[in-house]
Amino acid sequence: MSLDNLPSNGEVLRERLLAHVREHDAGLADWIEARCAFPCSMVDRIVPRTTDDDRARISAHLGFDDAWPVVGEPFFDWVIEDRFAAGRPEWQHGGARFVADAKPFETLKLRMVNGSHSALAYLGAMAGWRTVDVAIAQPALRSYVDALLRDEVAPTLPALPGLDLDDYRARLLQRFANPALQHKTAQIAMDGSQKLPQRLLGTVRDRLRAGLPIERLALAVAAWIHYQRGVDETGARYEVQDPLAAELARTEPLTSFAPVFGELGGEDRFVSVVARWTRSLRERGVLATLESI
Repeated sequence: MSLDNLPSNGEVLRERLLAHVREHDAGLADWIEARCAFPCSMVDRIVPRTTDDDRARISAHLGFDDAWPVVGEPFFDWVIEDRFAAGRPEWQHGGARFVADAKPFETLKLRMVNGSHSALAYLGAMAGWRTVDVAIAQPALRSYVDALLRDEVAPTLPALPGLDLDDYRARLLQRFANPALQHKTAQIAMDGSQKLPQRLLGTVRDRLRAGLPIERLALAVAAWIHYQRGVDETGARYEVQDPLAAELARTEPLTSFAPVFGELGGEDRFVSVVARWTRSLRERGVLATLESI
């Protein structure tokens, strides 16, 4: 069972393992294919990167040195497909959720949690709001994220019986406001070229196909473009940490960068609204742009 933070992780594990084994032992590959199960899973828990401050604080509390403590929020949601080869542990008593199909829950996390996290991170980082709790405490940004989730993201989600999306959204905003996490917006902003397609652009495509507005989603994309400048609104410089940073720096406009945007670079409606919000962020700044939307 894979716990990697990527969609269809069990299916990816099965494909890669079988491909590797089949090169060396076809019989073993056939046995694995017939006898083994690869349930997909999804873990939703905010776990910021460990810092030196975390090590010092936690080591002082424990009374001995912990070289790598892991800080996590109280909330967690662990979804596992109920596809096991020979029974399974009763993890539901510890809070795990067994389901027939993990994909709807993956979509929920990617679009609601990760998508809004990225939007918040790029806008917050450019405004000089260094941590998520500081950023979400800004009324204009909190209002924007709330409306993004309610009006543009939630309507694209698959059916999730028993889940109250309004309550989920309210709890998510509370999670972001947790001051103990000290989750840096710059950390979430890393590797945007790899994150945007799953976190934001799938939602954009769904709404464009349905002829629905994409104003707030487009602002999130524009914030990522704005972030590529390497200097925030306070004048502080930072390194854009992205595996495609060099290619991105040579591309104009960024919506034409096919490895990230694919066919969206030819969608006039998408390109024009992203360009409008990018111009607003550059000319008016994050706060004024948020207040205008």
